[in-house]
Amino acid sequence: MLAAVAAGALAAGCGGASAPAPNGHADRHAAPAPIVDAGSAPTARPVVPGGPRHAPVEILMYHVVAAAAPGAGYRDLWVPPGRFMQEMQALAHAGYHATTLDAVWHAWHGNGTLPRHPIVVSFDDGYQSQSTAARHMLARLGWPGVLNLAVENVGLKGGLARDEVRAMVRDGWEIDAHTLTHPDLTTLDASGLRREVAGSRRWLHRAFGVPVDFFAYPAGRYNPTVEAAVRAAGYLGASTTQSGQATRAADPYALPRVRVTPEMSPGQLVAMVRGLGHT
Repeated sequence: MLAAVAAGALAAGCGGASAPAPNGHADRHAAPAPIVDAGSAPTARPVVPGGPRHAPVEILMYHVVAAAAPGAGYRDLWVPPGRFMQEMQALAHAGYHATTLDAVWHAWHGNGTLPRHPIVVSFDDGYQSQSTAARHMLARLGWPGVLNLAVENVGLKGGLARDEVRAMVRDGWEIDAHTLTHPDLTTLDASGLRREVAGSRRWLHRAFGVPVDFFAYPAGRYNPTVEAAVRAAGYLGASTTQSGQATRAADPYALPRVRVTPEMSPGQLVAMVRGLGHT
């Protein structure tokens, strides 16, 4: 369902598409053609100082890691690769370390540990730049990412190929579900809701052999019925587009995130994350 909103980007030689999201929250975007590989081979995972296992966590939300092409819609979802790397380096310099939602959940429930200053770097939809740029950049820091993958984007031009997703898994990335076709889940009947929520988990598990224990609501659209469907499908939790810090005490099926926009400087992002940590 990469749609015609990206006509300008396609004319400029970029693949992919985007559809508007309800309620003014854009959660899909045109994906550009592969950009130049960020270049560095994955590094060994750094020694990370441990912190409280019940610590709150900031979950960053990214979409396309590329400069917005001429005519692209939803330009606030594009973060250029150089800016993305600067943001990751700034966070690392400030003492933050990336982890996964699975690691966070297990630490919160007494079965693991967290870094001293944990963050989760999440990416929605499944754009090729998340492999060609973000994966390699995070590997320089020894950091994993979390991919909220919409099944329909697998194998599409501008989306992620199966081999790219497998490479992310090998690099320590977590693969989570973002439905089959990225609909507004609040508009679906019971069978359609079950297909999108439970069906995407089954598909991703079979395709990539990963647990798929977390879910991200397309465009952040959910209600008690949708949340109940996510619980019934066996997910351990779900992330939203609401702004805030994820905590152990909060509803695990309504985890807030921090939307990162191209207007933010690395310093502003670090200040925002620090500010959430002091609320």
